[in-house]
Amino acid sequence: MKQIIKDNEPQEVIDWKALANDDWQPNFDELSGAEKRAMRQSLLKEQGSICCYCNQDISNDDFHIEHFRPQETFEALELEYSNLHVSCLKNKKPGTPSHCGDAKKNWFDARLTLSPLDNHEASFKYLANGGIKASIQNASDMIDELNLKEESLKAKRQAEISGILDEDFISNATPNDLVNLYRRISQKVDDKYQPFIVAIQQQIKQLLTTNVAANL
Repeated sequence: MKQIIKDNEPQEVIDWKALANDDWQPNFDELSGAEKRAMRQSLLKEQGSICCYCNQDISNDDFHIEHFRPQETFEALELEYSNLHVSCLKNKKPGTPSHCGDAKKNWFDARLTLSPLDNHEASFKYLANGGIKASIQNASDMIDELNLKEESLKAKRQAEISGILDEDFISNATPNDLVNLYRRISQKVDDKYQPFIVAIQQQIKQLLTTNVAANL
């Protein structure tokens, strides 16, 4: 799970919320038009066009605004920018397995739920076959509640990993090649992160010696 560094709330949304008066209070369900578009684009940009939980590509507009602390339970935070992210599966077909925000729904436990605003990248261990394991109990709970082992998601992770770290590259890559690749995929390109960035970073580190990997 890639750590999210929040940007400033869009000015359009700030101005809209400032219209509050005795007869009207802004709420998430009424966020629409230019203000909602600004919110969506701001969240998408700061996340590098990847899902806040699984890190798959969501630049195709298949995402929804996710309330980390659920809107139904934490109504006072429904427009709190620090509580808002974007998660995949906006256009999930009926019968398709859920994962990420679509599976999380109203689940939240302050003792267990790991926030993507914190650095929990080492709490999840990604495998070359697309699998995912937990390094701590909280991560295990997140994997279960968000269904991050879902088979289609696993297949996407594996495809992205093998597409970059194919057998030919691995056979011929020098440590310098691996370091350069790690640094390259760690940067946004056109405001987008490499999908499944943390999974790929972990695989690169495994291919490097301990001393070199520790400096990345």
